[in-house]
Amino acid sequence: MNITEDFIIHFTGNASTVANGRGLAAKGSFEGLFVSDDGTLLFGSCKGSGKTPYLCSVDFADPEKPVPRCSCPSRQIPCKHAAGLLYCKVQGKEFKTAEVPEDIAAKRSKIQQREEKKAAKEAEDPGPKEMTKAKASAAAKKCRTQLEGIALAEKILHNIVLAGLHSVDRKNEKLYGEQVKELGNYYIGGIQAAMTDLLIQASEAQKNQDFTDAVGSINYLYALLKKSRTYTESKAADFEAFPQTPNTAEDAMLNSSIEEQMGYAWKLAELREKGRYAENAELLQVGFSVFEDQAKKQFTDEGIWISLGTGDIYLTENFRPFRAQKYVREEDSFFPVLTTSALYIYPGDRNPRVRWEKSEHRETEKADLLKARDRGAGNFAEVIKAVKNQIKSPLADKRPIFALKIARLGQDGKGTLYIVDEAGTSIPLNPEDFGFLMKKLTREQAEGQTLVCRFSQDMKTDLLYAVPVALITGDELIRFTY
Repeated sequence: MNITEDFIIHFTGNASTVANGRGLAAKGSFEGLFVSDDGTLLFGSCKGSGKTPYLCSVDFADPEKPVPRCSCPSRQIPCKHAAGLLYCKVQGKEFKTAEVPEDIAAKRSKIQQREEKKAAKEAEDPGPKEMTKAKASAAAKKCRTQLEGIALAEKILHNIVLAGLHSVDRKNEKLYGEQVKELGNYYIGGIQAAMTDLLIQASEAQKNQDFTDAVGSINYLYALLKKSRTYTESKAADFEAFPQTPNTAEDAMLNSSIEEQMGYAWKLAELREKGRYAENAELLQVGFSVFEDQAKKQFTDEGIWISLGTGDIYLTENFRPFRAQKYVREEDSFFPVLTTSALYIYPGDRNPRVRWEKSEHRETEKADLLKARDRGAGNFAEVIKAVKNQIKSPLADKRPIFALKIARLGQDGKGTLYIVDEAGTSIPLNPEDFGFLMKKLTREQAEGQTLVCRFSQDMKTDLLYAVPVALITGDELIRFTY
């Protein structure tokens, strides 16, 4: 049980809770600190606002999934008392050995029974669940409902284009908004969010008369609706033809992000059934950002990770709805190496989204940095070709991430910095998006190292830029997006 401050920050996932927990430990608010004989349970009592102290614990019976518990009324899990308990351990305070409390022992037993049932169920039925006539009929009905929603979305988009983006004024925006809201009844939440995005962008464009983003959203929606219709019609036909169901729709689903773009939320069990997972993966986070999405009314915590085993670059996304952000754990930067026995990979483009159920972490070593650095691509011409091919697709991610091996740095007369490969092919760094930070580094620090960067295309000039995410050297990881 290796408890560090990095572990507490990652485990708690909330800066305010971390700070408050650290404060409780520093003030000596804990009246009793105990540890079980086997060291898997930390528990104690902490002074609260009332007469009765709060009883809190952190259970490491399953090291990959620690369980915090507390008698306080807070809906934040873990709460500041659990964080404070862990800080007491980090700060070297004395924990007396004691037996596991009866209530926690009972809860442990229930968890164990639940896990055993889950394991037994997976052992009995490790493969895909068999389709039945009833399930196929229900799935076909859902597809037909989705097609009705797609038809409605097509009608809304047609009306907006016909009237022109200038028509999305305050009066019409409300009318269109009511129509878009109705799309929520058709199992196409992703299309609904994309339509909302268009309305927001068109409304904002009225202020500066720059409709570039809105036009881009129209192109995206047109392609999304067209592909969604083709895919859903094929899927409906497959289900209606059961039991002589071909696998055309399923094959398309597993090799494309269309299902998720339409609004489907994958379950880990489904990804496991489809074989979309990697065993014993080691990941190093190279970037972290938080985005606000007004269309979906949520915050997204995005992590950028490189696989030490394969060199693939993945994304993690933690969604926090505005209305529930107090109760949904907020992710944060993660600096150790994360290891997981099963890394679940969503269908997608070059940088697919990933998740895991259980994980452990260890300190990042020099060997890890060397592994990550050696994954950099040395042929920039091939990378540029791959980026251009990807961004041609209206539905593909327009900002793919690559790891690039820098042979040398260059700079033009305007001050724009370039990274250059051994063949002399150069890629400009966007000076407005962290590119200027590369100028703070010496040539010795950058040349011969690997730069993880996110590509972006300037819609006005059509120029392709790289936005630095992190520089990986043999000795350190320099992160630009913290």
